Amino acid sequence: MHSSVVETLPPGSTLLASNRHTPIEALEIRHGNGIFWGVQYHPEISIGEVAASLRRQSSDLIQEGLASNEDAVEAHARRLEDLDRDPKRSDIAWQLGLDDETTDANRRTIELQNFLSFLTERAGRMAQS
Repeated sequence: MHSSVVETLPPGSTLLASNRHTPIEALEIRHGNGIFWGVQYHPEISIGEVAASLRRQSSDLIQEGLASNEDAVEAHARRLEDLDRDPKRSDIAWQLGLDDETTDANRRTIELQNFLSFLTERAGRMAQS
């Protein structure tokens, strides 16, 4: 999707997730009365939307050495679309190195669900006070 990577936690923040490619995948920042969660990845988009984004960024992917040519990008995008249509295709998920954290929409978006629940509960507590 992009090659920007957060490498250093801001002061007062808490690391929530990381992986071998992205040292700061998700974090929480508390400032004043605010609590902010930030993620480096895009849980809000589907696997099919990732495929479309790869096609739009084809020349960048080739330039960065992530794909050898446009045909390779297209083949990868097609596999992603096939997986998006049928998330239970464990053969495609295995080929792409993906697991349920990505292929299962509920698991992929759990952070968003948790954050929205947190905000709703917090708003309810504030309204009662």
